[in-house]
Amino acid sequence: MVKHDYWAMPETKSVLKLTVWLIVILWAALLTVMVLVPVTRLWLVVIGLGSTLASSWVVLRWAVKFSQRFDLALRQLDLTKAGASNYAIDRNDEGLFSDLNNRLYQYARQMQAERMAVKRDRDQLSVAITDIAHQLRTPLAANNNLLEMMTAANWEVTRQELLAQHTRQAELVEQLILLAKVDTHTLSQTRQDVSVAALGKEALKPLLRMVADKQLTIDWQVSPDLMLHVNPALVKEALVNVLKNAVEHTAFGGQIQIIGIADPIRVRLKIINTGSPIAEADMPHLFERFFRGQYATANNVGIGLAIAAGITRENDGRLFAENTAEGVQFTFEFFR
Repeated sequence: MVKHDYWAMPETKSVLKLTVWLIVILWAALLTVMVLVPVTRLWLVVIGLGSTLASSWVVLRWAVKFSQRFDLALRQLDLTKAGASNYAIDRNDEGLFSDLNNRLYQYARQMQAERMAVKRDRDQLSVAITDIAHQLRTPLAANNNLLEMMTAANWEVTRQELLAQHTRQAELVEQLILLAKVDTHTLSQTRQDVSVAALGKEALKPLLRMVADKQLTIDWQVSPDLMLHVNPALVKEALVNVLKNAVEHTAFGGQIQIIGIADPIRVRLKIINTGSPIAEADMPHLFERFFRGQYATANNVGIGLAIAAGITRENDGRLFAENTAEGVQFTFEFFR
């Protein structure tokens, strides 16, 4: 920390000059009285010397205290730059320096939080880029293999496989981009009032073919009057991912319940599917990105639930899962 010569600063010089002038005025008054009343000279000299010493001591103490408090305030800023600032409660005496210290402490905490957020986002983005590259490497290698094995005889079959692989890659890229936005907190913050029922039905549309193929029953228990104040496009994506997970893990002929509940504090949307429970070892890691549980499907890369949880958090909510007697229940909980 840089040391300052407080005695040479304009503020300290002003106080010293004022003190000197007050002492000069005091001695001028005392000398005038001494001339007019000679008998009081001894007492007036004692009073003058005592006043001079006392005022000098007060000014000296003030200057030392001023320099110490100012150094502490500057040290607060230096600690902030070093990333280790602590609030000293003993400095809080409700004076001007206390107010300055409180403001510096607030500034320090804010800067620390912002620095940590920037570092976290940078680290997450770096990891996300690495993961994206890793996830794309496998399908690209599969494409190369298909192209190498392509002949005039199998051209049409290989072409269909390449188109299907291309579609999966495009979906994977979109999901990975969305995951990167979730990790770096760059999702759109635009929100509006939307019907939960309408949002849920829109999320079900791309899954209806899978539902029909497995002959699943959808038990719909969501009131048309149930409303949310969220980003509709993003929350729909979260619902699609959770519903897709439920459809994939529901046995042939099973049932999926979708239940909407509201109270003065929150809106909850429960998605319950019959089937095997989530393994207890998998439960703590369920919403981690690229996590594949014991019962993960072949094409599952482990990012759907991570995206759903991240989107829900960004819309002032939370997503959690639990095993039930019939199967598995995922619950979206959005706070009003």
